[in-house]
Amino acid sequence: MARWATDQQYEPAAISTFFQVADYYLVAHALAHKWVVVTHEVFADSTKRIKIPNACMGVGIRHMSPFEMLRCEKARFILGRS
Repeated sequence: MARWATDQQYEPAAISTFFQVADYYLVAHALAHKWVVVTHEVFADSTKRIKIPNACMGVGIRHMSPFEMLRCEKARFILGRS
């Protein structure tokens, strides 16, 4: 993860912030366990901030939105009568 982040064209402040927040650990943990990351964030072509989808795509792990995850899991929400 660290090598990927530093090898990109992100600003030094963006890299430093990424290393200090949970996003870095979340993506690294998913990479280590070959898990899918679920996030509301979307890919962005910005050098000022490393977004979770950018990091996921950069290291080759899958990411999806919470809504995609609910569809994949065939979640059903049933309201009962009160």
